[in-house]
Amino acid sequence: MAIGHGRVVALGTNRELMELADDRTAIVDVGRRRVIPGLIDSHLHLVRAGRTWDKEVRWDDLETLDEALSAIRDKADEIGPGHWVGVIGGWHPNQFGSRTAPARDDLDAVVPANPVFVQRAYAETLVNSRAISEMGWGEREAPEGRVTASEGMAALRARLAVADVDEAMSGTRSLLRQLNRLGLTGAIDASGFGITADSYDAFFKLFTDGERGFRARLLLGAANPGREMADIEERIESIDLEADDAFVRYLGAGEVLDYAAHDMEGLAPKEIITRAKALHEISSFLANRRVPVHLHSILDSSVGVLLDAWEKIDVDLAKLRWAICHADQIGEKNLERVRDLGVGITIQNGMSMRGIDCAPTWSPEVLAQAPPMRTMLDLGIPIAAGTDGTVACAYNPWRCISWMVTGESVDGAPPRLDSELLTIDEALGLYTSAGAWFSFEEDTRGNLRPGSHADLAVLSADPLSVAESEIAGIESVLTIVGGELVHDSRS
Repeated sequence: MAIGHGRVVALGTNRELMELADDRTAIVDVGRRRVIPGLIDSHLHLVRAGRTWDKEVRWDDLETLDEALSAIRDKADEIGPGHWVGVIGGWHPNQFGSRTAPARDDLDAVVPANPVFVQRAYAETLVNSRAISEMGWGEREAPEGRVTASEGMAALRARLAVADVDEAMSGTRSLLRQLNRLGLTGAIDASGFGITADSYDAFFKLFTDGERGFRARLLLGAANPGREMADIEERIESIDLEADDAFVRYLGAGEVLDYAAHDMEGLAPKEIITRAKALHEISSFLANRRVPVHLHSILDSSVGVLLDAWEKIDVDLAKLRWAICHADQIGEKNLERVRDLGVGITIQNGMSMRGIDCAPTWSPEVLAQAPPMRTMLDLGIPIAAGTDGTVACAYNPWRCISWMVTGESVDGAPPRLDSELLTIDEALGLYTSAGAWFSFEEDTRGNLRPGSHADLAVLSADPLSVAESEIAGIESVLTIVGGELVHDSRS
């Protein structure tokens, strides 16, 4: 492969391409390793995660509870007594060989002098005694050190909030390098709860100051429950959706456009039929302005209400490449409606970490195929893959790819139906060219054809030939974005 001016120039044999080289040409021998287009996560909470990344403890890749508790202790030693220590999602107790999460006594023993909280997705947050005291709580708010109320969990996350732009930039930069380490070169940022206009300040400043190791396409959501329509109007009118910055720009609207219509993680039934009018009003506004939309919906009933609203819009949504995010519980009838409407779906591996949590209210048949990826592909529905990291799931794309291929969950839920599994080629396609399609960039990203951006990853193992059990452990040896080396683990 020959690369020049940030693009793929040509593909061919050594002899053919050496004719293009001169004494200034850098030659990199990748040692017969597999080279793939840079991975694109179609649903990642990039802006939100970057703001607190340097202050968090991550448990995503740890294998034992002792390692996890040691990581908390190390962070406490680094920042000193009295400061908050937090783990914000991306893990499940079953990865430690137990479905039982660490207890308050475990956290008290390892870090008695710091308030500590450990959030598991959006299901619960574990706190130590010092944290309970700092929050002014009693046994009612945190029985046995467990917090399950969404307000309480949000209040704990707020303890790690970052107001300083430089600090948020540092965390975002650290996060991007971790994503590069895994072969990720781009993502669609999903926006989400708590993201306001100024949440993007540090992100854009980082790129203004020269960040060129990642391509981010950003969604804008409603920031204030109860005034969503006004929020969307103001924010869409204030941005330039025609900007052509190759590295960071706004893509459209999402993931939350109406707070009352958001069905969270789908753990409990939620009837949103009363939100049909609001969804139609907001969606019509965006469609008439030709704004791409990615909208959260997990339960089949919620998807149905959403489709009711979208089917009444007198605009060809297929041309706008709208997407439903997640659609884990979607049934056959609504899948056919999605196909007929011409919209797409961005799928994630959240069910690999919350199947057990959904089991009390979902039927075994639905759980075994959630989301029905193979059926979506067979129907011709455009789909792309992502993680929904970094709270609901781990941000590692190879764990998602492994789950799509093997159907094996992290939380110990029964394996997925074989009939809904994908091949490794299909899974890689959903993480490359499919992700680029949703941002109208399939001609220049997600592939390695001449003329495309030179975004690529040289892998530690070949996903096309290794045992399926080894896919989740793959990393990038070299990651290149726009022809520039942004990650190198060879030294």
